[in-house]
Amino acid sequence: MSVVSSIWEGVKNFFQSVVNFIRKVINGVLNFYTHVLQWYKRLKLRQDRDIPFLMFGPTLKEMLKGAPKKDVGIFKAVYNEETETITHHEFVEADALDEKTREVLGDEELVVLS
Repeated sequence: MSVVSSIWEGVKNFFQSVVNFIRKVINGVLNFYTHVLQWYKRLKLRQDRDIPFLMFGPTLKEMLKGAPKKDVGIFKAVYNEETETITHHEFVEADALDEKTREVLGDEELVVLS
């Protein structure tokens, strides 16, 4: 099974079991460096075990069957390959995405960061 398939399965399993999760709302533009990259850096992840990823908000919205209150959003998380679980996560809603975040996501719904 590919890393992306494993992560996708982990995301689906995670949302089937979670009732509440961390949600952050940004009144303005989500900035990749400030709101995404710095969050991952603070986690001090292990490169041989942890896979940081983010997901485009509409995909998450479809999975959660509930619309975000803001126009756009992303789901930031870390997938632990050893335990096949999502260990850290945060959903971020904003009025807009900055250019770098749009560039990183491109046309993809799920992006593995390295």
